[in-house]
Amino acid sequence: MEYKKSLEDEIDWKIIDQLHSATASFSSTSLELKKLFFVLIGIAVPSLIKLAGDKLDLSLFITLYIITITFWYLDSFTYFFQDKLREKMDKRFNEIKTRNKKETIITNDIINSEYTIESIRTSKDRIWRSISNSSMRFYFVLLIINTGLLILFLMHLIK
Repeated sequence: MEYKKSLEDEIDWKIIDQLHSATASFSSTSLELKKLFFVLIGIAVPSLIKLAGDKLDLSLFITLYIITITFWYLDSFTYFFQDKLREKMDKRFNEIKTRNKKETIITNDIINSEYTIESIRTSKDRIWRSISNSSMRFYFVLLIINTGLLILFLMHLIK
């Protein structure tokens, strides 16, 4: 049987297109933030060392903490909203599917369809997922490295 879009379907498809565009924009912003982070680190580290008379200084470690935590927060923010938008897209997909289902009984298959996001994801753990997903781990690793180097600096093992 041929699929004929209803007015509600058309509206949902337009909304899905807009949500997809917004999600793609957040994804692009996330990538640009990562690039900017590494450029900024690449500029800040040699500049601070040069300003400190070619020696390590406490300001270097503090600056690295501030930059890393700031970019981690901003990048987590973009991930959070990508996740939220994908959830809204899935809701619209499910509404289209439910409206066009031949049987009148709604099954779990219709309600729990996964189009853009896994159904095991919940909005309860979205914030945790946003700060701890695999694309954010390098911020954590850089904080650990910075902490290790700061300890070595404070113990006067590196200068």
